Amino acid sequence: MKKTLLDEQTEKVIENRLFHHVYQPLYFLSDWSLLGYEAFLRTQYFVSPEQLFQNAERIDKLYELDILSLFKAIVSYTPKNKALQTSLFVNIFPSTLLHPDFHCFLDGLLSDYTVSKGEIVLEINESQEINDVKSMRNILSFLHQNGFQIALDDVGKGSASFKNLVEFEPDFVKLDRYFSIDLSVCPRKQRLIELLVSYCKDEAYLILEGIEKSEDLAIAKLLGVNIGQGYLLGKPEQFS
Repeated sequence: MKKTLLDEQTEKVIENRLFHHVYQPLYFLSDWSLLGYEAFLRTQYFVSPEQLFQNAERIDKLYELDILSLFKAIVSYTPKNKALQTSLFVNIFPSTLLHPDFHCFLDGLLSDYTVSKGEIVLEINESQEINDVKSMRNILSFLHQNGFQIALDDVGKGSASFKNLVEFEPDFVKLDRYFSIDLSVCPRKQRLIELLVSYCKDEAYLILEGIEKSEDLAIAKLLGVNIGQGYLLGKPEQFS
């Protein structure tokens, strides 16, 4: 198959690591204490990171890009206040976790770099369907045993979200930003969040993403959501 200009651009970004990360804060709503930051990939060569990842998958380079992004996000993580014990949320595709080389990558990362495993939250990207549930449960169990924490991203967006919530027993449940939009005036969203708050109690922390209005934040706190994230609380920024 003949390479397109987009394919060549994707390979260029991956081979030369022409990307960086910005970090967005997450806060406990009970006392406004800082939980940590989520890393987001940024590159000047694509309109959106999603386009880069989608094309990397099309040319069979997704694992390579995902691993490089994970590596760079972790080793570049230097929060403004280094004395704070903050968590780092890093996105990862299910296919990366299940890749036969992932264990070797993880061993190399932990042996060559000072990484505090208890502070790293691997955030499973929900854009891919997880067909091999047994293998995924095995790798997540391995990660838990080795001190990593697990988050399910964009819960409520995909058709398999709630099944994955039951199967994989995450430490963090991240509600899709859809639920934060006009939450203060939507009783149906409020009732669903109440159910999830009840479900997650003593099992996982519930995170509401995409909070942009103070009235929606107030309702999220009133409903018992544990953690908030969004432009109202802090925009993604590079650490200097």
